[in-house]
Amino acid sequence: MNAFESGPGTEPPGYSSDQLRLFRRLVRPFYLKMYLAEGPSEADPHAALRFRRKLVGAGSKITAKQVRLMLRGGGWREMTMGAWFALAVPADEVRDTVLEAWSVANRHSVDALTTASVLVVGPDAIPAMRLFVTRSEVRGDLGWAEYVSAAIVYLGGSPPVAPSPQMAASFEESLGIATDLRGDFQARRRRRRTWSTWS
Repeated sequence: MNAFESGPGTEPPGYSSDQLRLFRRLVRPFYLKMYLAEGPSEADPHAALRFRRKLVGAGSKITAKQVRLMLRGGGWREMTMGAWFALAVPADEVRDTVLEAWSVANRHSVDALTTASVLVVGPDAIPAMRLFVTRSEVRGDLGWAEYVSAAIVYLGGSPPVAPSPQMAASFEESLGIATDLRGDFQARRRRRRTWSTWS
């Protein structure tokens, strides 16, 4: 059982009620609908726009401490949203935790963690990403092995698996979406700081 899946009266040892409330506020409303941000051209445009506004609004308020808590939350849902929200806070405050997350990452969280690692950590993420690809359960899933390897190539590293052109294109498309989202997060946070200054 992880923090996200637990409910009142079933909290696992080590999780406080404040942590559980955080997961329910920043994980549950978003993780199943991230396809609206990841592939907006394939979704209803009005739904995608509403979701993006909600996501960016949450990202404008989140703290680096909360992002670190999600990345260490013990489940793929928390890690996925922690990786996305890592784009909303100063990189130097979460980069070490993004790197640590590779040691427990799985195929459910690897998409968001890969793009976050490229944007937040950069080439220093290559060793952790290479180690992930060489894990036995990942080698058996060629799709994810190629996806992460495409990111390694993008960062200038030598990949354990040669990514296909299609997978390299898929990664670069995902990276573009993540880059745009990071820009929206940062713009919204700047506006919040401006409003705070003048209020």
